[in-house]
Formats: sequence, structure tokens, C-alpha cells
Amino acid sequence: MEGNIKGDIGELFSKYGTVKGKPSIWGAFRILLIKPGVQAIIGYRCYHKLYKWHLTLPAEFLSRINFFFNGAEIDPGAEIGPGCKIWHSGGVVIGRGVKIGRNVSIFSNVTLGGLGHSIFHHGEPGYPEIGDNVNLYTGVTILGPVKVGSNVTIGAHSLVLDSIPDNSLAIGIPAKVVKQI
Repeated sequence: MEGNIKGDIGELFSKYGTVKGKPSIWGAFRILLIKPGVQAIIGYRCYHKLYKWHLTLPAEFLSRINFFFNGAEIDPGAEIGPGCKIWHSGGVVIGRGVKIGRNVSIFSNVTLGGLGHSIFHHGEPGYPEIGDNVNLYTGVTILGPVKVGSNVTIGAHSLVLDSIPDNSLAIGIPAKVVKQI
């Protein structure tokens, strides 16, 4: 399920700047140079590889550099599938144990993480698992051991604390399923 840089760049060529089915190198190169969300994912792919090789200190250092330049805080231990797109990287936080499927779209200020350690929280520890073909709009927060199914859209500024089934639209605080396809 894990993505790689080659797949992400291939996705750029298939989506941007094609002329009669042939990829435009200039179109993809332009996106690589100016889109911080694309840069954040490619940076993540590099330091995630270091993390998998048990080089955690360099991986965590590079994740800080990625955050500084792109505004997305993506932990090296997160698992992000191929085709993930961060459309607006500002304020995006993806925690260590998060698992993200294929072709997920993430907009600004999305937080995916654990519930944290607190004297007020006695729930089950864990991180979210996001299915394939999911849209997470601006300001979505998903916390704890929540499973978001495939083909799901979560509306802007929603707080997800419970699992969401496949083929659903969920909105609100806390998020509730309002439509199933």
C-alpha cells in the first residue's frame, strides 16, 4: 500500500500538463517547484525511507525541515499510500501511527493523530486509519483509533471521534454520517 516518489511523480505527469496523452515535463516540473503540498509529500517519502531503515534521528530532523519549508507536519512513522495529495499544506498534521490509503485528498488544517496522554482521557490508544479515495476538507480533525472507510468525504471543520463506514459523507462536531451512497 505504501507509496513512493516514482508513483507520486507519475501521478503529477498523469494529472498536470498533458498534451494529447503525452506528459509535459514542464508542467510537472512547475508543480514540483511551486506546490508546497507536493513538496511535503515528496519530502516525507525521503525521510520515511530513512525511518524504515531505523535512522530515526535523521528522519525526524528532515521532517522538521519539511515542516519549516512546507507547513505540513508529517511524522516519519506515518504510512501514506500512493496518490495522496495535500492541496494546501498549511497546518496539516499527520501523526506517527496514522495509516492513509490510496488517492486521499487532504486540504489545509487537517489533523490526523492520537488522542494524547491526559488525566482526562481514559480511552483506547491508537491512531486513525484512512481508507482509499477519501476527501478530508479544510479543518477536519480525526483523533484516536478511528477507521475511515473507502470512498468517504468528510466535510470542512468536522471532528471525527468514531469510525465512518465506506461510501459515506460525514459532517459536524462530532461528525455524523449524513449520506451513504
